[in-house]
Amino acid sequence: MQDRQNQRVRRSPEEARALIIASAETILLREGVQAVQVRAVAREAGMTDAGITHHFGNREGLLTALLDNGARKTREAISETVQSWVEEEPDIARLVETLHDLYRGGYAALALQLYNSGWQDTGQPLLEPVVAPLMARNKNPQTSEEDLRGALASLHQWLALEPLFGSPFRRSAGLKQNSKVKLQLAWWINSIEAMLRPNT
Repeated sequence: MQDRQNQRVRRSPEEARALIIASAETILLREGVQAVQVRAVAREAGMTDAGITHHFGNREGLLTALLDNGARKTREAISETVQSWVEEEPDIARLVETLHDLYRGGYAALALQLYNSGWQDTGQPLLEPVVAPLMARNKNPQTSEEDLRGALASLHQWLALEPLFGSPFRRSAGLKQNSKVKLQLAWWINSIEAMLRPNT
């Protein structure tokens, strides 16, 4: 039987790019960002190295496209979350868990590596769609929009760095088990919710 890589399959450029990104994401989730190499992705996708570089140029181009794909999926999930707030109270827990799922799936290390190489996100701020709906439900006159944006930025920073540095920082405070991340997630959820509740 021929090796998958030697079997030529005709795909549209869109299909090929989607397959490559899906293969890169599989490796990212399974082995981490360092394992996302052109040759490994080509093997996973059943393509040649040249097929990968044809669509993405080099490894950095592939990693950038992979991060963009993760951000797109997260924006879609955030949009779905915000849409559910039209008829329901804002579900802060769902928002936090959506972001937590993205970063603990390997995207934290990927984002850090790309930022360190000079990459910058030029799209709409990831959490921008969240601000107006939350402010519309804000019952605390002491919480300004700037306060809320600052809290969301701090939350986002913690979620992005937690998979990389969470364990040593928890140890620094005497928290020895990784399960304590649930305690921190709950704290963030409660803190954002408290900002929007009326003062008693």
